[in-house]
Amino acid sequence: MSKSVKIFTCHHKESAFLKDAVFQPIHVGKANNPNDIGCPGDDTGDNISFKNPYYCELTAHYWMWKNAGENDYLGLMHYRRHLSFQTETELQEDNWGVVVDKEINDAYQKKHGLNEQAIKSLLTQHDVLLPKQWDVRKAGSRDNYDHYRKSQDLFIEDYQAAIDVLLKQHPEYYGAVKEYNESPFGYYTNMFVMKRRIFEQYSEWLFGIMRELEEVISLQNYTQQQCRVFGHISERLLGIYFTHHKNEWVIKELQRTFVQKESFNGGVKPWFSSKNHPIVICFDNNYAHSGGALIQSIVNNASSDKNYDILILENGVSLRNKERLLKLVESRQNVYLRFFNVNAFDEIKHVHTRAHFSPATYARLFIPKIFVEQSKVLFIDADTVVNDDVAKLFQTELGDNLIAAVKDIVMEGFVRFRAISDHHTGALEAGEYLRKYLGMRNPDDYFQAGLILFNLEKMREEDTYSRLIKVLTEKVYWFLDQDIMNKVFEGRVHFLPLNWNVFHGNGNTYEFFPGLKFSTFSRFLEARRAPSMVHFAGDQKPWDNPGVDFAELYWAALGETPWYEERVKNLISKRLRDSNVHHESPVVRLSKEERFRRFLKPYVKNVLPVGSKRLKYASKYYFRALFFYRRIFDFLK
Repeated sequence: MSKSVKIFTCHHKESAFLKDAVFQPIHVGKANNPNDIGCPGDDTGDNISFKNPYYCELTAHYWMWKNAGENDYLGLMHYRRHLSFQTETELQEDNWGVVVDKEINDAYQKKHGLNEQAIKSLLTQHDVLLPKQWDVRKAGSRDNYDHYRKSQDLFIEDYQAAIDVLLKQHPEYYGAVKEYNESPFGYYTNMFVMKRRIFEQYSEWLFGIMRELEEVISLQNYTQQQCRVFGHISERLLGIYFTHHKNEWVIKELQRTFVQKESFNGGVKPWFSSKNHPIVICFDNNYAHSGGALIQSIVNNASSDKNYDILILENGVSLRNKERLLKLVESRQNVYLRFFNVNAFDEIKHVHTRAHFSPATYARLFIPKIFVEQSKVLFIDADTVVNDDVAKLFQTELGDNLIAAVKDIVMEGFVRFRAISDHHTGALEAGEYLRKYLGMRNPDDYFQAGLILFNLEKMREEDTYSRLIKVLTEKVYWFLDQDIMNKVFEGRVHFLPLNWNVFHGNGNTYEFFPGLKFSTFSRFLEARRAPSMVHFAGDQKPWDNPGVDFAELYWAALGETPWYEERVKNLISKRLRDSNVHHESPVVRLSKEERFRRFLKPYVKNVLPVGSKRLKYASKYYFRALFFYRRIFDFLK
């Protein structure tokens, strides 16, 4: 068969795409969702994309009708519900009339003939391919009309209104309406492949009914599920339409599939065709203000002759905050901002977390999977601000190195002071943890993951992503994904100057850091004189404690964003709630470990004065005491 076929698969979120040129994924409801899920949206040309919460997959159907190319056959399927184009064997179905499979992969596509050759073979003898009719009596309903009446979140008055509109416009369908409504068999799930002429006739008929139905139906007090009424009604109208025309065309019924596992196998492509500098930031809604300050600082330091392609790996960022973030760059022709949901990967749903860390912190591990064409990508933590043009980092020659990053001088201190890892990892001294638990040959090469330049070209060549996921699933880690990357990337790291990841000090700059080797402490002090990036790691954040080092950089960037007044009001309200508001120092919420530190501080100063040998030796045991405090606190909770 030489005629062309295009089947659109509907995706409302990041998900797996079918791998064959005959299939075209389309982002339904794109007008309501600024996320980039790796495929074009239904919001271009003549479209009704904004109606997706009510019309479901019909927004893709409408877009196909008005905008699809001149294909001889057009089809529609879902992101994990497909037609099975193999017809040699009747496959086992569940009670809902679908063939259940675990995941989308090559074996799945082969099993169900999800390829151009198999589909074209069927179309040589058929005008229309529809899902096999399902018997609603399996759900306890008498017939299709009764099934709509009994279905949860559906109201029979809406369906009856659609029937009334249909018969008003097309009275000749009365027999088909009666036959369909009284039958227990129906074409469900809105999937099909049709000759273009039939598709256009059906679309004109269907959306003509929908236009008038909108004048009749009201959605007042409907839940989110109940609002999907137009999509549900269209499933029944499809059955009525082909009941009426069943003797005019050659129709073939096919089994339906359902895929259990939700996964992502697509990718985000470069936005700019030249001078593209891809940047990744990850945060949830709680850190939207911090992410906004970082993006503003990137924009403020950007070069006019370079392009900045910013992707936010988001975890529940509200639409309001997404719109605010987009406004930060809307006037810049050389800066583009988009979003990607980190929960697209099934592996992230079962990871180990602790303290304030959420599963989203592991998003960095999936960067090699998300970016399919870019040679380098720069990751920056959300609790940072930059003070330099980040595009400079892309000039770094990586060679065979997998990443470029800054050495972690805090970990150097942990090793020096014999800090104890958490009990999940055996409560080991830091040095022993790095050598034995992580298996690092040279613990001095441990890097800080707040800023990383990824060599994606080399990672794709070596399939580094598979190695990262393997290590992720082996055991739990003290510093989570940062430890995983240090284990996988050891010996393949290009070390950047310390000024590209300057730790703000977390309120104890001149207590912790002077205990490092003086050469390290000296480099730390030098980097702080002209920081290219400041990292507000730890529990003392500038939005909670404006007295921490470099807080002014955060507040200056935030001052140019919509979050500034909110954060100021939040800070003031915290102070007013405290009984000691007369204190000049800002009121902050302290973690249990910070409370422990402050409890010990006056005693330490009296017994172990600064500069004494006793303080030097005692510091080695501080983290051991902190470990036991954690265990006791957790036990008493």
